[in-house]
Amino acid sequence: MGHDPSWWSIVGACVLAVVGLADDRASLPAVARLGAQVAVGTVAGFALGGFWAAAAGMLLVPAVVNAVNFMDGINGITSLTMTVWGVSALAVGVASGVGSLIVIGAAAAGGSLGFLPYNAPRARMFLGDVGSYLFGGLAATGVLLAGTRTTSVAVVLAPLALYAADTGFALVRRAVRRESLTQAHREHVYQQLTSGLGFAHLPVAAAVAFLSAFITVVAWALPSTAGAAVIALLLVLYLLSPTMLRAKSARVRGSKS
Repeated sequence: MGHDPSWWSIVGACVLAVVGLADDRASLPAVARLGAQVAVGTVAGFALGGFWAAAAGMLLVPAVVNAVNFMDGINGITSLTMTVWGVSALAVGVASGVGSLIVIGAAAAGGSLGFLPYNAPRARMFLGDVGSYLFGGLAATGVLLAGTRTTSVAVVLAPLALYAADTGFALVRRAVRRESLTQAHREHVYQQLTSGLGFAHLPVAAAVAFLSAFITVVAWALPSTAGAAVIALLLVLYLLSPTMLRAKSARVRGSKS
């Protein structure tokens, strides 16, 4: 077990899943959840790459796990997006000859696709914290693995860019208004598109996954500077999409009146 880096990712993700299960059942304090995430990130990072990777894991694991948790609010969105992440990690593993990354990517993609029929288009089951912590843990430790074993960590990070942007944008807006960052809300872009503008869950979830896949292709195919510029533009357009759609709807209503 100690010689195969994939075990550190799998065990870390399973530990986080247990924390998520406990939170589903007993509503753990935020400090306990964050502490577990930091601990898993630190231990997994150190095992995979020493002190610098431990420092990266201490920040990366809580960030990714919570982004996945916050974004898992409509049917199919995390199953589809984590499928994209898993396929991307698997592809990088194949291209780089890193078998452990192939294992992590296959586990994430297989688990996501296996759960999808139960969650979309009509939800009979939900991931809950246990599922979102599991997939977030796989993705975060998979990024650490890619960072220590390949030169393509940007490609493994790319499918998570939209989740990170949406989560960060919502938290910044709430912080500016001095609202609680831990209180439940419906200010994410995907929530504005569904609850606010009336789009069905599955088309929005599919659009998020498609854009995440396109961002990944851009990160893989374009030079770093050009790729970063294109990705930034795509993320800005996504973040502004509810505002643009509301403005378009207002113009249409105005032209009919």
